[in-house]
Amino acid sequence: MRKAIIRPMLQKDAWEISHWKYEGIYAFYNKSDEMAVPQTPNATVKDSFVVCWEDGQMIGHFHFGHSGQIPTEEKNVYEPGYLDIGLGMRPDLCGKGNGTAFVEMGLAFARKTYQTNRFRLSVAAFNERAVKVYERVGFSKTCVVTNAYFKNLFYIMTT
Repeated sequence: MRKAIIRPMLQKDAWEISHWKYEGIYAFYNKSDEMAVPQTPNATVKDSFVVCWEDGQMIGHFHFGHSGQIPTEEKNVYEPGYLDIGLGMRPDLCGKGNGTAFVEMGLAFARKTYQTNRFRLSVAAFNERAVKVYERVGFSKTCVVTNAYFKNLFYIMTT
């Protein structure tokens, strides 16, 4: 198996990710307001990381802390004591059995980097494929919330 590495996300990486296009119901994750070309492409994005093959080809990304949360209509759903995670995998790699290893890699990185074993993520309720992966690696649904921007349901899941 090819070796993957995790490195800090640069603004140019975020720009590239903003152009990824998912198909079918997953098009929900496509960025409609594409980011402008970054003024400082080699500046890092706080608490954000990319996963790449050794040759530099990007596989996916992880965001930790506040940027891993979504805006919700419900109040006080993000209690302290957890490290929030946002993540995404390149569209052509999704649905091919890569999810569990990808998420486990991100969790191992977060344990080492942030010194915690308590994680939380928010996932669109329709995304059954992702929910199964998260449950497989130890997450459980703790509540259902409404995304304040898109008005669709999300699960908040914790380990």
